[in-house]
Amino acid sequence: MNKKTLQELISNCHAAGKKTAVSFCSHVPQEILEAAGICSLRLPYVGGVDDAASHILVSNVCPIVKNVCNVCEDSALADVDLIFAETSCDGKKKMYELLSDQKRIYFYQVGQGADREYVRPLIKSEVKYLIRELGKRFGVRITEDDIREAAKLVNEERQSILDLMAIQKAKPAAAWGTEIFRALEEHRTVPDIRERIAANRKTKEELLAQKSPVGKSARRVLVTGCPMSGVYEKIASTIESNGGVVVAFENCEVIKSAIRHFDTENEDIMEAFADCYQQTACAIMSPNTVRFDLIRQLTDEYQVDGVLDVTLQTCHPYTVERDKMMRLCREELGIPYMAVETDVTDSDAGQLATRITAFLEMI
Repeated sequence: MNKKTLQELISNCHAAGKKTAVSFCSHVPQEILEAAGICSLRLPYVGGVDDAASHILVSNVCPIVKNVCNVCEDSALADVDLIFAETSCDGKKKMYELLSDQKRIYFYQVGQGADREYVRPLIKSEVKYLIRELGKRFGVRITEDDIREAAKLVNEERQSILDLMAIQKAKPAAAWGTEIFRALEEHRTVPDIRERIAANRKTKEELLAQKSPVGKSARRVLVTGCPMSGVYEKIASTIESNGGVVVAFENCEVIKSAIRHFDTENEDIMEAFADCYQQTACAIMSPNTVRFDLIRQLTDEYQVDGVLDVTLQTCHPYTVERDKMMRLCREELGIPYMAVETDVTDSDAGQLATRITAFLEMI
């Protein structure tokens, strides 16, 4: 997404009489925002914004933290009603405290223990706080029935993402992974959830209707690691122009968040939130068993030939977790593994091409 598109989205939402909220992380409960009738814009990466981070942050900070800082300080968000400051990674949560306009900032506390009972009360209390805050700020009243109906739609959107990615289970893969990721990025700019679901389904049918452009000998690569929106073209295009095809993106924008399911039949709606969001396969979780179980599942379902672990510079959770991921792939699963570190510039494109090409030839 770029700055102009973002501004147009916010303007269109306001023209339709809706409040707007932006979030930068999949830990933020979309079910609540949908139930509140708020236009929720999820922004993994936004291009074309002014550089404020270089004046606010130290230089050796993750490019995602820098980009979020730039977006929040840019005129692109001048008219947005609410900015979620989720406390996922340490760099991002401290960066939010430095932003100039704190009035629109809402800190959403993220639980970081996938196997701890105390995390469940935290998730439930944060959801309750959020409901109260939206009522206080915007005068909206959210009922349990509203949440259940909204959760059905959010589940439907998640399933449409999984179904689109699942066409890559075919041999050869039904499409280039780059096409799928690009389509999902475009659909993310659609503010209406029903239209996003329809767009995902339409893309799936269009790709299945065409003859697969992927050769039978293409090496099947699973991409895991950091959020990919700022670097997917550079990474996926390199894979797919050198004898490989991305069959699965485990990253935040695709499977990692879409694999979660909200139990709309649970009598205790807050328990349903805890069940859903405690199972986020994110590297901030310690111990992070969910991500590794997910990799085991995906490498089997997608008949993966190799795993490429993409980390962004100074993203400590994913960078430190690489050693454990390498041992899982090589020692337990018997699958070739390579990790690459990059940022959102093209300065390392040549080096990445050399390393990724060598990895594909090795498989």
